[in-house]
Amino acid sequence: MPVAVARIRVEARQLRELGWSSRRIARRLQARHHLGALVAFRLAQGWTQEEAARRWNERWPAPGPAKTGKTWSYWEAWPARGGRAPSAAVLWRLAELYRCRPGELLDGPDFGQVDAGADESAAGCRCGAGGAEDDVSPGLLPLAARLATASGPAAPPAALIEERLAALVAGWAPAA
Repeated sequence: MPVAVARIRVEARQLRELGWSSRRIARRLQARHHLGALVAFRLAQGWTQEEAARRWNERWPAPGPAKTGKTWSYWEAWPARGGRAPSAAVLWRLAELYRCRPGELLDGPDFGQVDAGADESAAGCRCGAGGAEDDVSPGLLPLAARLATASGPAAPPAALIEERLAALVAGWAPAA
């Protein structure tokens, strides 16, 4: 295994030990190491291609040839030369294995940035990515920390809590 992959595996393991979600680890690996989404999500689980194939075959046994590490290699190489595009059904199952949304397993540019009608209040939203190191609302974590340890007069007043929560959800639209 190349040294770079070994270091990435160590990094992913350390982040898992810190309690990071697989989704958050994958996003970090993608950004830091310029990995494709399929590779990043697999490494976030701590799996080799063979291990991922074994888990697939255990979860979805089927007649015919079993999935192999080579199958993963083809999927992870796509859209480059020699790669094979995973079908929508395959992406769905990969998302189940990796505990993410199928769309998160696709790479490519974000064409939503050129949408003239883009909602400015949603700029920087990382809802689907599971967060980043700087994805907390200002002032909310210190308030939560005070709540977790507070008793008696040290607890923040309810009005302050309501104000911070209102600022957090300002501009959110209900789901359709």
